[in-house]
Amino acid sequence: SPDLCSVSPKILVPATNETLELALGSQVALNCTVRWVAAEHCEPVPVWTKDGQWLGSESSQDTAWFAQNASEWLLASILQLNLTHDADFGVFACWVSNATATFTLRRVEAAGHMPAVLAALLVLALLVLLAGLYVRCRLSVLLWYRNRYGELEINDGKLYDAYISHATAPDDRKFVHFIVKPQLENRYGYKLFLDEQTILPNLEPSADLIMNVSRCRRLIVVLS
Repeated sequence: SPDLCSVSPKILVPATNETLELALGSQVALNCTVRWVAAEHCEPVPVWTKDGQWLGSESSQDTAWFAQNASEWLLASILQLNLTHDADFGVFACWVSNATATFTLRRVEAAGHMPAVLAALLVLALLVLLAGLYVRCRLSVLLWYRNRYGELEINDGKLYDAYISHATAPDDRKFVHFIVKPQLENRYGYKLFLDEQTILPNLEPSADLIMNVSRCRRLIVVLS
């Protein structure tokens, strides 16, 4: 027969019988490349089979011949496959004269997006929970830290922690000087700015008032 060679062509690709695990919907190109002696008076023609059945002209096959050197020839046959059904998987064989290369295609389940979506939702829920805890418990955490480890270092250019404004009435002065101030300054270590200047509604604040308030982190107004 003109397509049979006395010396079998050598399979170059694949080097061994190849097994591919692919997901449904994949596209794959099976490469069968052989080398044979140019002096052989034979015409190798590649033929593809699937599960022992010949693949006809309806299959997508590309074949190329070229000379490697003066004494050897190469033949490459490419079989293009679209794995859209379970029946598209199986054992494919490339026959070139009396040489054979085998490809086994197995279906594997494609990794779904559900684990990634669940992980993203879990991270988002955790961030929302942490943000809620921060907003709800920020003051308690700061006070706990202050009581346990001392004052937090704050480099905001402020000279005082709070500006306390109260009326000159005796009751207000007693409340501020004997209750508020000892608690905040002596017990908790806050630095206070006390002001007995009366702040009346609908009046333009003085320059001194604006400057003093700007030096403090908080404003506390004692209403009587």
